[in-house]
Amino acid sequence: MKQYILFIICAILGALFLGMPVCAEESKTRIITDMTGNEIEIPEAIERVAFFGGPIGQVPYILGVQDTIVATSIGSKNSQLLNIMDPNLKNIAAPRQTNGIINIEELIKSEPQFVLAGNVDGEIVEKQTSIPVVYFFENSDGNVEQTKAEVTFIGSIYGKEDRAQKYADYLDSTLSLVKSRIGDIPLSEQKVLFNGYDANHLITYGGDSYMQERIENAGLQNAALEVNTSGVRPGIHAGLDEISMEQVLKWNPDILVIDTGSPEDVYNDPKWASVKAVQNRQVFRLPNGVFVWNRPTAESAVLHPLWMAKIAYPERFNDISMQDEVKKFYQEIFSYELTDEQVDKVLSGEFASAISAGKGQTNQTNMGNK
Repeated sequence: MKQYILFIICAILGALFLGMPVCAEESKTRIITDMTGNEIEIPEAIERVAFFGGPIGQVPYILGVQDTIVATSIGSKNSQLLNIMDPNLKNIAAPRQTNGIINIEELIKSEPQFVLAGNVDGEIVEKQTSIPVVYFFENSDGNVEQTKAEVTFIGSIYGKEDRAQKYADYLDSTLSLVKSRIGDIPLSEQKVLFNGYDANHLITYGGDSYMQERIENAGLQNAALEVNTSGVRPGIHAGLDEISMEQVLKWNPDILVIDTGSPEDVYNDPKWASVKAVQNRQVFRLPNGVFVWNRPTAESAVLHPLWMAKIAYPERFNDISMQDEVKKFYQEIFSYELTDEQVDKVLSGEFASAISAGKGQTNQTNMGNK
């Protein structure tokens, strides 16, 4: 309605000024094809966009177009580090609470030119509003190629192909570095890693999740390889499920990665005493940057495999500092200079995020797959 009124005003002004196209720029549009094959009409000049999806919310910062965000997900809005990087984030609406739960009234008030969303959120917006929806992958499983494709696609919408390519090259280069260090380790000698999330450390990713690729990229074996976690249950993200302590004891992993509490808590818990990772003091708290590293984000696709490989095989990475790597990534990809203290907080998992893998870190909100 607002755009229609603006059009009428422009037409009247144009008539008064001898037919001059007073508001011609406002009416310029173009047709794009989204990642599901739909043709969508969007404005030529992108000024107001709603980004729906937790991991996808960091892409505008990679492309340097965060000033166009007018609506986002609660996951992005509640990111402690992202609020430090972007003080204006506190003023941006967050109508998307979790996958499929959207405050439509709040979305409409934010007046986006279009919404960029996954299939669940996008269908809700299309049914309840007239706002155009640009879809990313309908069935995004979070692997490396899809992550690059999403950044590339959004970059093409904004005319930021160079920045998108810079990210893709950075990701490829980092994964190549890791592979050059661990590629000769036979499967029989690879260490076994168990992702033990939530307060009980028993929520994990199975071998059918995107995490399988990430663990393999780090030269490791997934303890939960045979577990099927592709189903979604209430309170737990797609790709995750809860397993028993007895199963963990049977797997007896070399490395345990947790997202809640501290390694010392696990070392002092008698239930975990017989696990190899505990006996060898190989329990590590998952890092957390603008988003927690166990989700399929552009940030974690680069840094998470390197971090896992370094904690598993430190002798092969003794010339690489994760502090330096995190600082470099943020500087080159996010165009943001982290302080040494902020880098340490990222690596220790201290920054509050709106999501952890399972039911969430303290005072956090569960968000859904994308």
